Amino acid sequence: MLTQLVSLLESKEDGLSLFEISRRMSAQPSAVKSMLERLVQKGRLVEVGPDGKACAACGLESNCQLLAVRGKRYLVPRSCEPFCNGKLL
Repeated sequence: MLTQLVSLLESKEDGLSLFEISRRMSAQPSAVKSMLERLVQKGRLVEVGPDGKACAACGLESNCQLLAVRGKRYLVPRSCEPFCNGKLL
């Protein structure tokens, strides 16, 4: 199921929220949240959002269109260039 989760997010350049992932995987948000936390801990995913660490490293958090519109998201690590011309990692 972890592989399925990463595959889902690889196809979504702007990431997905916990509830979007839960809906697409037909799984309870609590189960998905624990999988997301594990994948973030292992470095397979990045948590982007008001309380995620990736945005602070970008340096353009206050002007980020991704955060303004969508809140906390989960992404496969790559550039956040489409949104703020910065780097996630």
